[in-house]
Amino acid sequence: MKPIRLYWWQGEGRDDPTRQNFGDYLSPLIVGMVSGRPVVHAPVASADLLAIGTILKRERQARRLLLPRRLHIWGSGAGDASERFPGRHHYHAVRGRHTLAAIAGGGQGAALGDPGLLVGHYWSGRPRPPRRHALGVIPHFVDQDSAAVAALLRIPGARLINVFAPIDDILHEVLSCAQVLSSSLHGLIISDALEVPNRRMIISDHIRSTLKFADYYSAFGLAEPAPLDARLLRGNESPERLVGDYRRPDVDSRCAELLRSFPDVV
Repeated sequence: MKPIRLYWWQGEGRDDPTRQNFGDYLSPLIVGMVSGRPVVHAPVASADLLAIGTILKRERQARRLLLPRRLHIWGSGAGDASERFPGRHHYHAVRGRHTLAAIAGGGQGAALGDPGLLVGHYWSGRPRPPRRHALGVIPHFVDQDSAAVAALLRIPGARLINVFAPIDDILHEVLSCAQVLSSSLHGLIISDALEVPNRRMIISDHIRSTLKFADYYSAFGLAEPAPLDARLLRGNESPERLVGDYRRPDVDSRCAELLRSFPDVV
């Protein structure tokens, strides 16, 4: 069976398996699950498909003999409001309405949603672990050494979830938490998919793209919920009050659209 040549951001994980950021490495996992085909990493110049991640700006590298070539796009997103994308690609799905608006011609017919939401399908059939922790704390890798993380972990029942852990371990950890605070977008996405109440937290100014959060929620027709500034916490707060009034998006309809829109990549 011919493998799908998929581009995803490898980062330091290219050479060090202990530094594979799970949000990026969800892409080959989910694409392989949905397609039933092997998946291999490919540079954008020779890739068939771009999927999970704030990686759509890399489409400009899709050239053969200096001539632009077409890619299949399934769930990728924009990182900045100034980004614009040509209409020549096959836009099967994009992460949200902000990305859709940046496509020349409007990306007509593209489904909306982040394919990371399909981790619920990936986990389906396995037992859910008991909820042993009051609060899961998922800092983006740029936030891991922050004093705010240390303050959060002083809350009774708080559990640190490492974004560089194996994906199955992360999903198990999220399921074992009553609720989640995350500065990682995919920490929020997998929590939504696994029906764990969650809220975005701000720990630093180091995350380059904040548009991606609004883009994700726009796929549900929602404004981005107000994030929590974790830099103001002291470590004696109630987990329930930190997460606040959580309203789970309509994940099932997004997942159905994503599954219907998966491309027939030759």
